[in-house]
Amino acid sequence: MWNIFNRNKKAHELDIKVLFKNDISLLILDERWNGLFNNIVKTSSILDSEIKIKELLKEQSRLITESKEIAAKKKECLDNIIKLTTEAFGNNNQEAQTTMQECERTILGTNNRTIKIEERLSVVPKEIRQANLELLEQTVKLVYFSIRGNQQKVVELDKEIVQAKEQLKKLIDERGLLAQDDTDTYSYFHDLLGGDELQKLDEVYFKNTK
Repeated sequence: MWNIFNRNKKAHELDIKVLFKNDISLLILDERWNGLFNNIVKTSSILDSEIKIKELLKEQSRLITESKEIAAKKKECLDNIIKLTTEAFGNNNQEAQTTMQECERTILGTNNRTIKIEERLSVVPKEIRQANLELLEQTVKLVYFSIRGNQQKVVELDKEIVQAKEQLKKLIDERGLLAQDDTDTYSYFHDLLGGDELQKLDEVYFKNTK
C-alpha cells in the first residue's frame, strides 16, 4: 500500500493520479473505512478532514438546490414576460411594463448568480477529491503506525507464549512425576499393609483434603 506514495513528491503527499486511477470512494461514506476506527482513535487531522469534506458536500448540495430554484424562478419570469408583452406594448399598460422590467432585472440577477454557482460547482468536486486524498494519506499513516505497533506487540506476545509453553511443559512434567511417585508409593503401602489398613490411613490423613 505504500506504493501509493509518489517517491518524487514530498513524503507527506500522495499522487493525485492514484485517486482517479483506483477510483477511490469518498472515505467518510465508506463503511469499511469507518470500521478502521473501531479500535483506533482518530487523529485531530483526520477529524478536521472529515469536517472539511462534510462542509464541502453540504455546500455542493446547497448550490445545486439553489441552481434549481434559480432556474425555476427564471422560467417563471420568462413566462411572465411572454404573457405581459402584448398587454405592455400592445395596450401600453404601464403596470405590465413595470412588471416586465422587474422580471428582466430578476433574470439578469439570476444569470449572474447562475454563472457564480456554475463556477463554484466546477471547483467544489476537485476540492472534495483533494480533501478525500488528504484524508486517505492521514488514514494510511495512522493505520500503518497502528499495524507496526501491533506487529511489535505480536512479536512480544509470541515470546511470552513460547515462555508460557515452556513453563507449562515444566509444570506438566512436574505434575506427572509427583502423581507417578504418589501412585508408586501408594501401591507399595497397599501391598505392604493391605487395603483395610490403607483405608484407615486414608481416613486419617486425607479426610480434609477432598
